[in-house]
Amino acid sequence: MAFWSCLLSLFLWLRVSLTAGEWSAEMPKSVVGLSGSCVVIPCTFSYPANGKTYTEFTGVWYKGYYELTVYHTDTSKISDAFQGRTSLTGDLRQNDCSLKISSLSSSDTGPFMFRIEIKDLDKFTYDQNKTSVTVNETPEIPVVSVEEEVTSVKPVTATCAVFHSCPSDLPRVSWNHNGTHSSLSQPQNPGHLRLTLYTLTFTPSREDHNKHLSCSAEYKVKTVTNYKTLKVKYPPYDVKVVSKPSVKENDSVELTCSSDSNPPANSYQWFSSNGILLGNKHTHRLERVSRHTEAMSCTAINTEGKNSSGPRKINVLYPPYNVNVVTNHSVKENDSVELTCSSNSNPPANSYQWFSSNGILLGNKHTHRLERVSRHTEAISCTAINTEGKNSSGLQKLNILYPPEIKSESSCQTKILTVCVCNVDSNPPSEVKWFDPDSSETFSSTSIKQTESLTIFTLQGWLGFPETVQCFANNILGNSSITLEAPQNGIIKHIAVASAAVVLVCIVVYVVRKRWTTSLQIDGARFGHPLL
Repeated sequence: MAFWSCLLSLFLWLRVSLTAGEWSAEMPKSVVGLSGSCVVIPCTFSYPANGKTYTEFTGVWYKGYYELTVYHTDTSKISDAFQGRTSLTGDLRQNDCSLKISSLSSSDTGPFMFRIEIKDLDKFTYDQNKTSVTVNETPEIPVVSVEEEVTSVKPVTATCAVFHSCPSDLPRVSWNHNGTHSSLSQPQNPGHLRLTLYTLTFTPSREDHNKHLSCSAEYKVKTVTNYKTLKVKYPPYDVKVVSKPSVKENDSVELTCSSDSNPPANSYQWFSSNGILLGNKHTHRLERVSRHTEAMSCTAINTEGKNSSGPRKINVLYPPYNVNVVTNHSVKENDSVELTCSSNSNPPANSYQWFSSNGILLGNKHTHRLERVSRHTEAISCTAINTEGKNSSGLQKLNILYPPEIKSESSCQTKILTVCVCNVDSNPPSEVKWFDPDSSETFSSTSIKQTESLTIFTLQGWLGFPETVQCFANNILGNSSITLEAPQNGIIKHIAVASAAVVLVCIVVYVVRKRWTTSLQIDGARFGHPLL
């Protein structure tokens, strides 16, 4: 639509009153085109219609005086030099004879004239109206316009004026900045290139300050570029607390509040981590810093606003502390294990020492490997060292996992009761079951006592206690069992025999007395003397 509006404006400029009763044409004496692009020769014509309507027109354009056929409605009649390069942009039935020549070269200077052939009327060559073409080999540099000084985060519009000769073959225009693009074609002045204004609406930032805002127009023959240098005002950015890279514990240090802003910051504020105002100068001094010194921040202020740094923790150097031997939570017996010496220090520890429980040096790397550990493996400690000093961990005893081992001191004893004790050494602790000799009956431990890795299981019994019992221990790593002899209790046997004898005597006495009583009753009845 922009193209047709532009063309219409041009025709209005060119057009004079056309008399329907005469052969006449209007076209500029010259136009300008870019090499490799296209050019349009605006053209209108009239003919003596005398009130009649004609619908079949043949349009012909010539170069020079019939030298070459530049355009013909019958394309087979177009000269080889112009084959596939020419077309009419308008409608002959609307009196529009505008010619478009593509892939323009230096030989396409003209002059060019137009001829019309109207069926059932006549033919006419407008040889008094000719147009020459000026072919520019190099496109003109675009003109970039933008405000002299802009403000960050406030939208601004820049303009790039681009010159061309072909509305349908515009150069490819690009900006080196993101934003919203638009374009507007301007009316063409006779004998000059066409002008299209390309606009870029964008929001400048501090990164754009003193940077080039460039506009490039890419033509078929060449790309031309122009730019403006942006001047951006912005509040402080990239605010930082700057100090020495590091400071030893108990030393003093001076801090500086740096920022990037335009115009430069002209006032400052210093704050502790909990927001307490500490100072209002460009620099701030801290005395006797320590590893516990709080982080600090600063605020920089200029005419455009203010901004703050993040909390800055001073890099305080101190020797290792909180030294620990770190390893797996547990390790199976006979496996290998790797130990790591961890610590908190600044700078990090750079050398280490490993010691046995009796002070023998075992190694000097960050990690230490123990092969085929056992339940008897000694405790171990490590020392961490940095440029500021050293410190040591406490002794670390490894958590060694192993299956049950039933100690030889497990046994059964009998006094008044039979007491069997099964001593089991294992990690993790074992579960124990007691079985009779043929494993047909199980017993539960009377008591369980845990002492580190040793667990003492006790089973007590009275009469009927089997002669042997089996102690069966198991944990996640395996099992073990032992058969214990349970000596029979003599005292219990004697008590049992005596008790049986007493019971037997009582039964005999009872039976004798019963018979005696029965005999007396019978005799009394016989002699008439009842038994009292």
